[in-house]
Amino acid sequence: MVLPSTNQWTDEEILRQICSEGREKALYLVFEKLAWRQAVIAFVVQHGGNEHDGEDAAQETLVNFDRNIRLGAFKGDSALKTYFMAIAKFHWYNKLRSRRPLEELKLQHRMAVSESVEDHAIAEEKKRYLDEALGRIGARCKEILRLAGLDYSMDEIAQKVGLSSAAMAKKEAYRCRLRFRDFLEANPGWKELLVNE
Repeated sequence: MVLPSTNQWTDEEILRQICSEGREKALYLVFEKLAWRQAVIAFVVQHGGNEHDGEDAAQETLVNFDRNIRLGAFKGDSALKTYFMAIAKFHWYNKLRSRRPLEELKLQHRMAVSESVEDHAIAEEKKRYLDEALGRIGARCKEILRLAGLDYSMDEIAQKVGLSSAAMAKKEAYRCRLRFRDFLEANPGWKELLVNE
């Protein structure tokens, strides 16, 4: 695979190529030539994993990175490598949480990543995933659950979505929660993306 030298590829060029016929080249460049794969492996090894864990995390990160870019989830708030590493860290933290009890994680300094661009990128990514997942259960349910999450009263929700009473809003909110839960159970990939830190 013949590639231009790495210094010819800006973030904008990588984004453009991922969204076009140059996708394979761009992903190869990111993963191998720019050594982002090695950066993920090093991070995982420094934070309680081994080389194999690092390889797995790097592969999963590349898949999520590629998908996010093609779906337009990346908004350009950070450098591409920062975004790539934020996805990797998010994935690794979730993996660790599933492996060890929460108390043990707290004792092992809970991998303090300071409030930073990476934390912001992770939070924004989770918001986008939640918004998209809620959209899968219908616009009305999405709005009801959004309002309920913002602590609107059932009376206020009924008024905003055109229901006749607070009791109807409560019943509809319950149905929407069930529908969302069923959606997550049927789509474990979505469920994993939305698990809270």
